[in-house]
Amino acid sequence: MNILAIGAHPDDIELGCGGMLVRAARSGHQIYMCTVTRGAASGDPNERTQELFKSAKFMGAKGVTIGDFQDTKLTVDNELINFLESCINKADPDIILTHFHGDIHHDHRAVSTATQEAARFNSNVLAYEIPLTRNFEPKVYYDISDVIDDKIELIRIYWSQRSKLYTKANAIKSLAEFRALQSRLNTSINYVEAFDVLKLCLDKEFKLQKVPYENVQMGEPHMASVPLDPADEIMPHQMAER
Repeated sequence: MNILAIGAHPDDIELGCGGMLVRAARSGHQIYMCTVTRGAASGDPNERTQELFKSAKFMGAKGVTIGDFQDTKLTVDNELINFLESCINKADPDIILTHFHGDIHHDHRAVSTATQEAARFNSNVLAYEIPLTRNFEPKVYYDISDVIDDKIELIRIYWSQRSKLYTKANAIKSLAEFRALQSRLNTSINYVEAFDVLKLCLDKEFKLQKVPYENVQMGEPHMASVPLDPADEIMPHQMAER
């Protein structure tokens, strides 16, 4: 299965669905990451890009694409939608993970709305939460009990963001523990990542259905894809692969 995770800033994906992605990669699924900005409003964008690099490598992602949109200035326009659509076409995902449309950060809300437009031909789109998200009503629960420590390590890679309370281990674990309790699955499930459903298609056997469609080649503004090995040369306009 191909899984594409989309985030507005470096560390958003890891905070929202890092546990799921770690488990999926270890199970043989193909993980792709698309981050829209380099996070310049909260630190050195070069440092944050390298942290994203390291996180993707730790996670086992196959490719990571980093946009060059201005942090804190995202709007739902053709450039953002086309950028996300290009990432979607390259990853050819069975499922897309993106921000919650009601998140408190306007960049997150913009990415969520733009993702839904860019993914209009895709069958399965879920929205994740981060510790700061409010008014989130989960529909899907995913057990990350065996990889919660790995998720913590993913967040710790973002050393530049260490002063932010929502990146602390207790914030990550508390949210996951609360969602596990809320899910009422069983007592052996201690930590859960929760998702809202933006779109979900099932086949006749009640498995996720991926409806084929003809990819449309879009322009790629504000875009540079980066290899997972920091020593490698940056390859503009190409999905990086290990």
